[in-house]
Amino acid sequence: MALLRPPQRAGRAERPVLIRFPLVLFLVVTAGLTTRHVQAQSKVDEYQVKAAYILNFARFVEWPADVLPASSPLTIAIVGDDPFDGSLDELLRSKTANGHPLRLKHFHWNDVITECEIVFISASEELHLAQILRFLAAQSVLTISDIDRFSLRGGIIEFRMVGNRVRFDVNRDPAIAARINISSKLLSVARAVHEGSAR
Repeated sequence: MALLRPPQRAGRAERPVLIRFPLVLFLVVTAGLTTRHVQAQSKVDEYQVKAAYILNFARFVEWPADVLPASSPLTIAIVGDDPFDGSLDELLRSKTANGHPLRLKHFHWNDVITECEIVFISASEELHLAQILRFLAAQSVLTISDIDRFSLRGGIIEFRMVGNRVRFDVNRDPAIAARINISSKLLSVARAVHEGSAR
């Protein structure tokens, strides 16, 4: 797929590539973010972009009807410290995903984490990652984190910084085990799609 590049002007160096795929552009624009936010190096802007991705993951993933009945709330949870600093709460306010109202919960790693469709595991909980994933394995939960090698340690979607851009990897095996269907459109813009775990 061809890269989308801004037009070049005579006498100026080529500007950096900002958007690699149309769906990435869609994800950013629908969250109301500007190009400046994508370029920014600060953690605040990084997590605004990640919040936009999480909102749109909810729109490109399907759960079984017995897990998420039509029009029922879709719950997103943060486990551990909140790196979004309230930006995810603000973004989700009054939003829906495929007819499902969105709500946000916060948990500690050793809480009973139930009745959630999406769980973001904060980097603050890396020491407890194996326990959290074992507990969630019995549920139809889309797990997301920016913990290193998360998608190879049993998680489904791993955020990665590539240069100054937020990208993501997907591991299809735990998604299939969780009975979650990830849209082919979403898979097509992943940085990498894995099958299985690291040995």
